[in-house]
This record gives sequence, structure tokens and C-alpha cells, in this order.
Amino acid sequence: MELPNLGKYCQESSCQQLDFLPIKCQFCSNTFCTRHFLPQDHQCSGDYSRLKLQVSDVNYRYPCQHPGCKSGELAPVICPGCSNNFCLAHRHQIDHGCAAHKPPENSMAEAAVKIQKITESLDSTPAKGGQGRKSDKLSAKVQLMKLKQKSSGDQSLPQEERVYLMILLPQSYNATQQPIFVSRHWTVGKAIDVAANIAKVKNDNNILGADKLMFFHERDGSLLGSMDQTLKSLLDDQQMYNGQTVILEYIHGSA
Repeated sequence: MELPNLGKYCQESSCQQLDFLPIKCQFCSNTFCTRHFLPQDHQCSGDYSRLKLQVSDVNYRYPCQHPGCKSGELAPVICPGCSNNFCLAHRHQIDHGCAAHKPPENSMAEAAVKIQKITESLDSTPAKGGQGRKSDKLSAKVQLMKLKQKSSGDQSLPQEERVYLMILLPQSYNATQQPIFVSRHWTVGKAIDVAANIAKVKNDNNILGADKLMFFHERDGSLLGSMDQTLKSLLDDQQMYNGQTVILEYIHGSA
């Protein structure tokens, strides 16, 4: 099954992460994730010399126009619907009550909204610059030792092959989380199947048109690789870390 196209890959060469709600740089017109949308974070080819002068003053911010919000950003974040400026926390149309907002019309859009709400409930402070990935790596390192003591998985897997994950289970289940370990040589799809089996979560990923289980990053709700990617490739590219937390959630299938 091919999922509907939604979002864009970050055009920063060191990232290329799929982002459901990417931000377009006003200087070079390329699109980036929230970690790389600032010109200085993606080696911008546009002329942002004026912006450089403004951000040299640490007190300068483009103020958020959401009522009651006193935050701001170092670069403007303009809503294409209402043309107002917002902070990262209110940049999505649904978050600032934009009159131009339309409900999602496909399964991946619905999943994006669902996952966004989960990540916001976990941490309402958006990551900036390269801090998000560093924070992920540090959190995973701290959590790894704990996971090694209580995770479930195939005991025949060699220790050097194991990848430990804390799985946040779908909202429709009473249980909230399940620590597991899987093989770094498995694909994302197989890891999902194993996680669902251990946590006793309904899994119809092999049925055409059924709701599909997928892994999402806890920090920003972005998709954790494609189903046929190996965990080793994601680990090597630092798109995930041994010991990190991931969200297991359903998206609507399509016939």
C-alpha cells in the first residue's frame, strides 16, 4: 500500500527528515523542518544580511500575533492563510484558529494532527536549531540503561544486535507504554510487528485498506522512516537512537 503524499523532506542535506508541516524559508524559498528553517541553520543561499543585523541584538524577536502569546522568533513565521506572524508553537493554522484552516482530507494528514497533539501533550516547548537532535541523543542515552533492565523481546538476539525502545502505545489502549528490544538488522515494518505482538496491540498492517500501525518520533511527530528501512540505517544516519522513545499509532488505511 502506498500512503498519500503529505509533507516534504527537509532540504538541509544533513537532515532530509520528512516533516508533515514544513516551513518555507523566505530568503531561498526552500522548505525545512523546525530545526533548520532559520537561514543560519541551513546554509541559506538567499540574501538575509538584513536579518543577520537584526538577530545580532539578542533582544530582537518577531512577535507572535496569537492573542495572549508573548513569545517570538528570530525569523518571521508567516501563516499563508491569514498572513499573520506566529511563534513556532502557534505556527500551524489549527493552533492559532486561522480562518483559512481546513480539516485534513487524507489519512496521513489525520495522523499528523493526532501525533502533533500527542507530542504537544508530552512537551509543549518546541526545539530550535540543532538542539532537538542533541536532546534526543542525550535522553536516549540516559534511558538506555533503564530499558536494558526491563524490556521484552526475543532473548535469542545477541546483545550487540539489540536496539532498545520505549514504545508509547496507541491512545485507544489503556496501557500507556511498553519497553522492548528489537534487532538493528530488522526493518521498521518488522519492528512494528514485534512491538505490537509484545504489547498485544491489534495489528492489521498486512491487510489492504485496514488501519496501519506506524512509528513516529516523540519529539516532533515526524515519521520514523519507511516500512522497508532497516533500523541500522536509521541509527547510522542518527535519525533514531538506541534507547529512545517512539510513538506507535494508527493511521487510516486506504483501499
